[in-house]
Amino acid sequence: MLSQPGSTDLRPDMSTAELKQAIKSLDQFLQDNIFQSAINDTLNKRSQFFDTLLCQRWQSLGLDDRHISLNAVGGYGRQTLHPFSDIDICIIHDGELSANDGAKVSEFLTQLWDIGLDLGHAVRSLKDTFQACKDDVTIATSLLEIRHLYGNSDHQQQVLTALYGQDLWQSQAFFNAKLSEQQERHAKAQGTAFSIEPNLKTSPGGIRDIQTLTWVARKHFGVANMQSLRRFGFLTNDEYAELMECQNFLFRVRFALHQAAQRSENRLLLQYQAEVAKLMGFGDSVSIGESGSIAIEKMMRQLFRAMKRIGELNKILMAYFQREIIPELNPVIIAINDNFEIVDQYIHVRDETVFIDRTQIMALFEFIAIHHDKIIGITAETLRLLRQVRRRLMGDLQDFQRCREQFKAIFAHPEGMGLAITLMHQHGILASYLPQWREVVGQMQFDLFHAYTVDEHTHKVLKNIYAYSKNIKSLDKDLALAADIYQKMSNKSNLLFAALFHDLAKGRGGDHSELGAVDASMFAKFHGLKASQEALICWLVENHLLMSITSQRMDIYDPDVINTFAKKVGTLTRLDALYCLTIADIQATNDDLWNDWKASLLQDLYFITRKALRGGFENVLQIRTLVREHKQEALNLLNCDTDTTNDIKTLWKRLPIAFFSNAEADDIARYTQAMLQHNPVPTEDNQFNTLILLDDAIVKGCSDVFVYTKDRPGLFVKLFNTLAALRISVKQAQIARTKDGYVVESFKVLDFDEKPITSAQRRKQVLNKLHQVLDKGLALPKKRASRRHQSFDNHPTIEFLHSRKSTRSLVNVSALDTSDFMEQIASAFRLLELNIHSATISTVGERADNVFSLSNKEDKQLTAEEQQQLSVALVSSITG
Repeated sequence: MLSQPGSTDLRPDMSTAELKQAIKSLDQFLQDNIFQSAINDTLNKRSQFFDTLLCQRWQSLGLDDRHISLNAVGGYGRQTLHPFSDIDICIIHDGELSANDGAKVSEFLTQLWDIGLDLGHAVRSLKDTFQACKDDVTIATSLLEIRHLYGNSDHQQQVLTALYGQDLWQSQAFFNAKLSEQQERHAKAQGTAFSIEPNLKTSPGGIRDIQTLTWVARKHFGVANMQSLRRFGFLTNDEYAELMECQNFLFRVRFALHQAAQRSENRLLLQYQAEVAKLMGFGDSVSIGESGSIAIEKMMRQLFRAMKRIGELNKILMAYFQREIIPELNPVIIAINDNFEIVDQYIHVRDETVFIDRTQIMALFEFIAIHHDKIIGITAETLRLLRQVRRRLMGDLQDFQRCREQFKAIFAHPEGMGLAITLMHQHGILASYLPQWREVVGQMQFDLFHAYTVDEHTHKVLKNIYAYSKNIKSLDKDLALAADIYQKMSNKSNLLFAALFHDLAKGRGGDHSELGAVDASMFAKFHGLKASQEALICWLVENHLLMSITSQRMDIYDPDVINTFAKKVGTLTRLDALYCLTIADIQATNDDLWNDWKASLLQDLYFITRKALRGGFENVLQIRTLVREHKQEALNLLNCDTDTTNDIKTLWKRLPIAFFSNAEADDIARYTQAMLQHNPVPTEDNQFNTLILLDDAIVKGCSDVFVYTKDRPGLFVKLFNTLAALRISVKQAQIARTKDGYVVESFKVLDFDEKPITSAQRRKQVLNKLHQVLDKGLALPKKRASRRHQSFDNHPTIEFLHSRKSTRSLVNVSALDTSDFMEQIASAFRLLELNIHSATISTVGERADNVFSLSNKEDKQLTAEEQQQLSVALVSSITG
């Protein structure tokens, strides 16, 4: 044990300033010497320091020690006091509190607040304390960890005696309350701790899971700590050591997190991970880039593994507790075979030696799929045996031919991706089967786009595809097409195997899609799949991003784009599987990523491509044919007389062909009618008299902003930034210039809630703001930079894409979604006198991914030299 410096010594006569300095010196001392002692010793030192401080303050006020007591509760009661944790105390008194003692208690609390302590406190009579415990299980739980500090020591024992008894809370009711709390916590975290920013306290496998075990054990068994549970046979020595090791690691991470955040924080946010890794001794970290940071990666992997182990041990112990506290007198037992049975809906091994035959491990999960309607989990004894056999494996489970057959059978079974695959993931069986899976367990993806680790993301993709097999009427309308396609597939396991491998090659360097396709090919051969199956699985893995990229970056209503995409896909079978995989992948990437707009784009791309594949590529509509059809349909909708029809055709002659190819017929009709009725003549207080339309119909899952005005420099950026200031996200933008100096711009947008703008009041607000900026020169407030973005490198990625139009160049610019990224990009375009014809903007996580259709000042494609000049200009403008 290290001796503390004199600056942390406490005296009863210290001033508030001196006490604050002593606290600061203590925390600095503990931080400097964090690796010189066990984390529990560090936390105990901090608790003991505050024990002394509080007792000195208490004594100085001369409170009645016979009738009042000062007690620590909660984390402070456990003596696990982290740097910015609340100091929870409970002041208990006999009978009524006298006015004199009440004033002194008030003075005591005021002194603690003046020192700057984050205090959680309760002042109650002993009778009221018992009643509060009875009324609120949270209060009862906190007082289970009551620790006497000063005054009447009988109060602590009286409270514990009451809580350990059955009058305030019966063991069964207390257990059920704690189990319900835990289930709600886990559900709120989507059932996983494997997210990019896990909560160290409340996520599955977090500190709260260990505390729940401790509370239940204290209440029912009257034990002081988890160590005492060994004598009851619930914990082996190895399991206890494992649980404490994992807890201590979480304690160290939380201690470092408090230091990094300089406040009470339990969520390991991206912005703190580099500093926490450094404080934990994993090494210095640079800003998070594409490959992340080795120090952060190592820390997070250890963290996820610790939380996974805690979660597994929690599940085992809670099952044992439930059986002990709420015994089932007449269990329902269903025999499966000589090795397995179902006991009260949990699958159970009938012989402890069953897993000596490794194929029985896979048989366990195959039976879970087969008997899915009778099984909700695995018994604690069976989980314990699984944990033991995992450690004894000398190779991979796939080394056994029979295991390979069982693995294929699980993926082929209609319920294989239900509970069976989830339990295989949770209990390390997928890692024991596939070496590629083992390599990505707990692997971070360093961006705000991917919300989960690689293994958890892949598990979610499989679960999303499994959802397609359910009743279509019970699914969201966006999934109805995918469900219909999936249910008609003759071999669904091809899609599932592709989903399994689509991201497993991440983190190895190189293109994970190409490397994953190689892994999938080896898997297919080793598992005896047909050559046609192997070809489809590998193609899907290698091209799993193709449909998403095409829909979000390209103009999917351009026949040339469809022609290129259809040729790449080649067959309807591939298209069907790719559509299902794409939706499942997007939805499993980030809970906020999927919306009606993306659903609409993908569905349109699917149907247009299917038509092309069925009719042959040569039947894809040519652009001029498409324009003729759109014009005729729009005229039919307008239903005008001859004079008006002539006016329309005169107007249309001024408009570029892109205006007709990029809009649907009903939009063309609506825009045309508005332009004919609009008077563009400027007035004294309105220089441009801009026409702005904002539709109130929910079409294709988004709203449409249409602008017709005199062309001028910076117009596109002003429009974009105004919408951004209104918290409206631009998904696509089309820009077309007339032959007489005007411009028509169309934006597909979503409101701040990722939904179309349906409120009349909100539409009015948007239109007013756009007119103020475009016509009256209103300056926009500067958008504040996000603190989260400060952790990321802002070096842009610039890629020139293939363009089938001889007069257009396509450039993809990916950069941080900062407050001025569009202005930075546009300034580079202006520098080289380039024309913007269209833009597709999609924000993915912390980055804005933009594809622009450009031409040079001669209205031609950019030359190789101009492309190089643009790349340099963009990097210079964005990086400053």
